[in-house]
Amino acid sequence: MLTISTADWINIVIASVAFIAAIIALFTVNEIKKQRLHSYHPDINMADFSFYVYQGDYDEEIKTNFLYTYRERKNEGDSIGGFNQLTMDINNIGFGVAKNIKWKWDFDFDKAEKVICENQEVWWRMKDNILSVDSKELNVEWTYDIEEDNEERSFNFILPYSNENRKTEIVVPSYFVDLYWLYMAGQLLVEKPKAIYINFPSIELSVFYTDIQSNKISKIFNIDLKFDMISGPGNKSKELGKFRFEITEKNK
Repeated sequence: MLTISTADWINIVIASVAFIAAIIALFTVNEIKKQRLHSYHPDINMADFSFYVYQGDYDEEIKTNFLYTYRERKNEGDSIGGFNQLTMDINNIGFGVAKNIKWKWDFDFDKAEKVICENQEVWWRMKDNILSVDSKELNVEWTYDIEEDNEERSFNFILPYSNENRKTEIVVPSYFVDLYWLYMAGQLLVEKPKAIYINFPSIELSVFYTDIQSNKISKIFNIDLKFDMISGPGNKSKELGKFRFEITEKNK
């Protein structure tokens, strides 16, 4: 018969306590490691913003209406023309560096054609990723290279917002704002419209990036256009509207 002495029992208890302490220590180390890795986790995000839309200065040679977008409101009499593009800030609100950032745009042109051409005379033609849109009523003749506008683009990194001292911006495709204005202004041409219907598709922005451990992260944002004020090209002012982007992260 095996007899366990008091000393043996003490050793067994000590060994058990040491074993449990080792397990707790290992668990604690793993948790600290997880927290440390999470502290390096980047988080790409964007905020809503408003901007103004203007009709470009009249050109005898190019008589079509071109739209120009500005974050700040222009003064009456200011020149509206030249190179112009609308950009939006893209921020890293996490604590780690976002690396190898890539993004691309996606837009439902079929739905846009349907809602724009439904109640107004608009000539719409898409061929080989070149979109042409004409409207005599609104005096527009626009052409877009969709493949170029929606091409995937990239930059190397974005530092955490708390450490970043420079803006990181991406260009919004001009067709999105132009077609929205065309859709809304077309409804304003209807004599005494009972209501303005907003059924314009949102644009989708897909963003892909990695953290410092090269783990892949992706996000999709839906961007809706809303207006605070809008008018057609017939008014005396060059100001055609004040729009705003409402940005929401799409659930995967």
